[in-house]
Amino acid sequence: MKKIFLLLLLVIACKKDDKVYDDPYAGGKKPLGVTMSTDLPTPSEAAPGVTIRFKGKGMLKHKDSIHFNFNGEPGEILAIDSTGVEVKVPETASTGVTSVTIGDQIFFGPVFKVKGNLEVDNNFKVVIGANGAVLDVHRFSDGRLLMIGQFSDYEHKGVVKPINRIVMTSKDGEIDRTLLSGRGADGALVTMDALPNGKLVAGGNFTSYDIHLAEIHNITVLNSNGSIDSMTVNTFLKKDTVPAFNGGTDGTVNKVFVHNNMITAIGNFNYYLQYVYGESDFRHERDSLITDSVVVRQLIRFYPNGSLDSSFNYDLSKHKSYDGANGPINDAFMQADGKIIIVGRFTRYNGLPASNIARINTDGSLDPGFGGAGADNAINTIRYNETTQKFMLAGSFTKFDGASHHGLAMLKADGTTDEQFSSLQMGTNEVFYCAQQLSNGLIIVTGNFKSYGNVHRSGLMVLDNKGALAAGYNNTGDLEGGVAKIFETTNSSGQTQALLLGYFYRFNQIDVGNITRLLFK
Repeated sequence: MKKIFLLLLLVIACKKDDKVYDDPYAGGKKPLGVTMSTDLPTPSEAAPGVTIRFKGKGMLKHKDSIHFNFNGEPGEILAIDSTGVEVKVPETASTGVTSVTIGDQIFFGPVFKVKGNLEVDNNFKVVIGANGAVLDVHRFSDGRLLMIGQFSDYEHKGVVKPINRIVMTSKDGEIDRTLLSGRGADGALVTMDALPNGKLVAGGNFTSYDIHLAEIHNITVLNSNGSIDSMTVNTFLKKDTVPAFNGGTDGTVNKVFVHNNMITAIGNFNYYLQYVYGESDFRHERDSLITDSVVVRQLIRFYPNGSLDSSFNYDLSKHKSYDGANGPINDAFMQADGKIIIVGRFTRYNGLPASNIARINTDGSLDPGFGGAGADNAINTIRYNETTQKFMLAGSFTKFDGASHHGLAMLKADGTTDEQFSSLQMGTNEVFYCAQQLSNGLIIVTGNFKSYGNVHRSGLMVLDNKGALAAGYNNTGDLEGGVAKIFETTNSSGQTQALLLGYFYRFNQIDVGNITRLLFK
């Protein structure tokens, strides 16, 4: 019976295998017989308006339905034959992959470099970059750069000596081994500013620096050579060397400013913290490291030694700070007079109306009226240019001071809107991370966007002072990632350079390590 049953199953299985099914690929379009060569075209790079010849096959029979694109921007086809196509580079072209489209089918060609007035600076010697975000930079008088961030290696030099969140370089990015940072920081260094004596205040999200383990609360003072500024204190049992800046916060410090030798910090924190040295444990047998804490939210001012300045945004009767902003502060700028402009996602400051932007007096109170009615959504960054005396705001807002401003707005020094600048309408899922006007009047804009005014621009673009794409300055390719800081310098020929720092990994069709420098010709 078992043999009969198995034979029956075999017969049934064979019958199932004989069943004919519909072809899932039936009805598909026949191949067009078109190929685009990835060989370099002739010429291999050129400015808009130049005719380029690309190699390819099978395009002649589709000459009435073929389209050619330079990184998403259509070029004018001048001639097609059996071996290729001749195309004029359009004015809106940028460096990137070329392609041919016929109907709904696309055929990719080689990368084409568009020449213009903007290029990656070949004199910047960084090849590999950093393995994590680069967030801030300080330039010394001799041109050397001190950069900080979330990285643990730079140019693959960390194998020889650890590079933890801080690195010194030449003006052109070559590593400088004179830095005495030791083990560096155990967490992100986000922001820094210089004291009148040349020492540097560094803030971020870290508790240790070099040999000072668990002795820091997210902010400290460094000597100009990268070593920590230290002092000797009497503990209960002995003397000890500790950071000279004895103060900090319980959360990340995102911005630090120095004015009149006082240090103001802004960030995501709720408490001021300070160590108390010289106390013993309850048995009087060993040292006890006590931490004093005071409620201080988002904004804080320190004396140079780290003590709390209770004259800044502080309620002495309640022994805590005033409420401050009722939402996140994303960025800030300190004016020459010590007033601070904060931007972010909040609607009130110390109980008073403030729609995502507010100017704070030197005592921490609100200076009403700056920015008018403010923005209808988050402002990510605020940047100021000393030469043009203009602010640039970038974010996800659609209105500023009651008028249409799609993620970008230019303000005069008094906080009123500069109406000559008008940003184009963006998509609902696109947002600007950072916008900064350079001294030459051009504006670098970065963010999560793919186009601007129906022109392909991805991650980075250059605008003129009226908000239009700057002619001749949008030839570079796409940027993948985000830019945290744009640092302007000039070269020996007087040309403008823009050092881009952040968390981006590819730009202009080349892999980059969170740092690059642009040259404006």
